[in-house]
Amino acid sequence: MGALDRSAASSFVYAKASGLLSKSFVGDNAGKLFSVQSLRELYTLLFGGEVPSVPEVLLSKEIEVKAEQRFLAQYKSLLNEFENPSPILSEIIKFYEYEISDDFGGEKDREQIMSLWHAVSSLKGADRANLAQLYKMEISFKNILWVLRLKVYYHFSPEEILDQLVYADDSRPKDDILAREALSIINNDIASYDDWKKWKYAQFLNPHEEGVIWEIDPCWIERALKHYLSKAYRRFFHKDPMSVTSLVSWFRIKQYELNCIRSVAEGLRLGVESDKVMEIAGYSSAQNA
Repeated sequence: MGALDRSAASSFVYAKASGLLSKSFVGDNAGKLFSVQSLRELYTLLFGGEVPSVPEVLLSKEIEVKAEQRFLAQYKSLLNEFENPSPILSEIIKFYEYEISDDFGGEKDREQIMSLWHAVSSLKGADRANLAQLYKMEISFKNILWVLRLKVYYHFSPEEILDQLVYADDSRPKDDILAREALSIINNDIASYDDWKKWKYAQFLNPHEEGVIWEIDPCWIERALKHYLSKAYRRFFHKDPMSVTSLVSWFRIKQYELNCIRSVAEGLRLGVESDKVMEIAGYSSAQNA
């Protein structure tokens, strides 16, 4: 098969992926997801048909499992249209499965991230440039979140944190393309808003009120960064149609949708108000980012 952007299969896949995305609960459609009032209503919105007659806790789990199964089945059906899909299109499934496994975290985590980074580096042309830009941002955000968690939850020193980050260059220069943003905040005081207000990603900080005790909130920032990444992937899905970039972007967009579905299902099961669920999903803290 020739290059993806010249193949009939690629044209068909992009059209199919676009159709699936137009029905997804992301972007302008996300409001429908967060406005549902019950798990039964959520099930009907997502899947239609008869709602299973099971207790709420089991219905919540059923929704999450069914949504994940559909997401992965749709993606694999897109890949099946190609005789020889790019290796990275399979690599991202492996990384997703690893992310949600019990093994995710620590040294294995960094190895998997670097494996994905090397897969991106092996691409050519626009796909390499596009995905390098996206994954550089994504890995940079992961490094930032590691710094925040280690400082806030485990009280690691800057020296201890250095060994936990992912670097593109084994010599660990201060301007490492994957670690430099994390390194720029490694000495910041977690309880001093003044240390953070001029940060490159200050727009994602949890709210600060003058005269009120403040501490940086890693969970708030994580949600905001995930939402920001989702918007970036939506842009790149359309930037270079019928490419590897568009399919990788589709996968990440749908993965974010799945995370939102899980947040809504869990929120409804626990009786959490919709505004709080939106905040947990990252929509209220970063919707205009």
